[in-house]
Amino acid sequence: MARMVDPDHEWATLVGRLLIAFAAMESVTHHCLKEWLNESVYRHLAKMRFSQRIDLVIDLAKEKQSPPEKIEIFISNLKKARKLAEKRNAVAHNPLVLCLFQGEEEFKEAIASDKKEDEVIQLSELQQMVIEAEALEEELSDSKVRLREHEWKPLS
Repeated sequence: MARMVDPDHEWATLVGRLLIAFAAMESVTHHCLKEWLNESVYRHLAKMRFSQRIDLVIDLAKEKQSPPEKIEIFISNLKKARKLAEKRNAVAHNPLVLCLFQGEEEFKEAIASDKKEDEVIQLSELQQMVIEAEALEEELSDSKVRLREHEWKPLS
């Protein structure tokens, strides 16, 4: 069978980077649930879809004894992750194909949805998604840590 994508190809690298960034964001939601719920409850919720875990973590974050501005930043980052995950799903669940776009004479590579004809992600959009996801992953992780800063006491 022929290889669809050269592993050194730019698409492969970008898709990998996108999925790695999202794996880290998903991990943040799991860590929150593990930390904020008892183990027996977490075991049942661990299998929830990412968007469902985000909704639950948002609700739980609102109950945290942290400064409201830090909670809002964390929640804002979670909402951004949920929105970006919709595009991530298109990348993760659809093939890289050759497309002939209207008004163009050459085929171009793109990720095209098998379910939604109008959902096509070209290389430039994927590049932007990766930049956004990697920055968001860092912001989300940082905002999670900042929820607990008020609990830390300086060493004397």
